[in-house]
Amino acid sequence: MKHAFQAIIFLGLAFTLQAQANPDSESKQSINWASEKDIGKHIEFRLEKEHGEVTYGPNFASSDTDLSDHFSEIYLTRLIDHKGADHYALYITAQYNDTDWRSYENAANKQGNKLPVVTLSKNENVCESTSCRYEERLAIPLSFLYFFDGATMGLDVTLSGSRTNQINIPIAYFKAMMNSIPQESLYDEL
Repeated sequence: MKHAFQAIIFLGLAFTLQAQANPDSESKQSINWASEKDIGKHIEFRLEKEHGEVTYGPNFASSDTDLSDHFSEIYLTRLIDHKGADHYALYITAQYNDTDWRSYENAANKQGNKLPVVTLSKNENVCESTSCRYEERLAIPLSFLYFFDGATMGLDVTLSGSRTNQINIPIAYFKAMMNSIPQESLYDEL
């Protein structure tokens, strides 16, 4: 039930964040993905009337050409809603040329634990001869424990549908996000 609640909150939030985020400007910036300090410089905070306080990390899709060939956006978010509850999610926008949808429906971490996947939108763009340009926007709600564990182990996610892709978010990314949490909020979670 908690994941369903998080997913509903993030559904509305996703379009707001993705509309405001500019992945093109991030890809032009050089980020040292092994440095939590450098990643921390690119974390953004926004106060949104409808959702509350939103923190989101830089676009990880630009960290690796294997990722950027399939994904235009990969970033972590933290939302503190108007009641003070924290919600965490991994947002992914898959953009690819193919003959059909990849229909990413399943996600699992390295330990084999299934993670919920919420499809936010699907868009088909230009089709040329045998292939089309597809876009799938996804959210993977994360519990605080998965988010916290990411700061010690990172997060390896296997995303699958008609194709399987691996996304490995490093420890430094999670540490940078954890460092952005005000101390009183961190102690409230524990």
